[in-house]
Amino acid sequence: MAAAGGVAGEVLPLPATEGIAPLPPVEQGILDRIRLAALGDPQDLTEPLLPDDVAPPGQPPQEFEPPAGRKLPPGAKPGPLQQAIFTVTELPRLGQDGLGLTTLDTSLTIGLPAPTVESPLLLTPGFGTTFVDEAAGPGDPGLPAQLYESWLQARWLRKVGDRFGVDVAVAPGWYSDFVNDTPQAFRITGHGFGAWEARDDLRVVAGVIYLDRFDVNLLPAGGLLWTPTAAQRHELIFPRPRLAWRVADDGRSARWAYLAGEFGGNQWAVRRDGGARDVVVYHDYRLLVGWERRPADLGASWRFEAGWVTGRLVEYYITDTGDIRPPDTFVVRAGVWY
Repeated sequence: MAAAGGVAGEVLPLPATEGIAPLPPVEQGILDRIRLAALGDPQDLTEPLLPDDVAPPGQPPQEFEPPAGRKLPPGAKPGPLQQAIFTVTELPRLGQDGLGLTTLDTSLTIGLPAPTVESPLLLTPGFGTTFVDEAAGPGDPGLPAQLYESWLQARWLRKVGDRFGVDVAVAPGWYSDFVNDTPQAFRITGHGFGAWEARDDLRVVAGVIYLDRFDVNLLPAGGLLWTPTAAQRHELIFPRPRLAWRVADDGRSARWAYLAGEFGGNQWAVRRDGGARDVVVYHDYRLLVGWERRPADLGASWRFEAGWVTGRLVEYYITDTGDIRPPDTFVVRAGVWY
């Protein structure tokens, strides 16, 4: 019950009892106000600001959760090693002219208090291999049997004022079949985001993703992240919008179901069957449904996704080769990280 003269529901401070000194107010330092994070805080999914996988393939994933109100950030572990991730993505070959792709990705994140704990530097080396399953014939896109990507991302996060945050990253990498060793295999990707906390349940995100690709060099990214309840997240953010609902929570872990869209693809420097050096770009559009488990502690998390893949396109940019449009297929992806 509110004290006389107070507003209903308002908790008023009690007067100090004689002989007992009142506790000093708790200071709210910068660590208590930081709300920048990549989607997936295993302790509080209402806190994060930016979604993970906001960048399409070709841009290293954004899985690490920077400081969000505790001395050790949500999801942060003691020591420099913060996270290890392994993901398998399967696009099977359907039909005589189909194109199948199986991608294995692994990465780890090292957190450094540089220049300060409030503005951490996150280093993420990663490596991926794509196995190609293509049919011989007129529809053969002529891709190598295996494609590779390796990168080292340096990411910096900074809180500016009470409600604005900055997230920037740069990631030099090598994308090729490991046969074409020309400078065309070297790409520098990155992103820059600004995020404004309009309300406690609404964040506005705007920025760009630099892919250093022939088909899409600079990709605008942004939108709204709305969390109307603790069990709902509406991530209306391009290029990977997602609607998520918490369907179970037993105190040890939370399970989330979601719908998502995704712009997929990558670029590699390759050597053609005839010996010519070329640059190939593959891209597609995906509609996904997923299930995700997030533990309350710092243990292992996992995710499973499945969906439909359309708008598939293979383009060569150096040699005179026509575009190849493989038929639609479906995608299955599973990931685990610690």
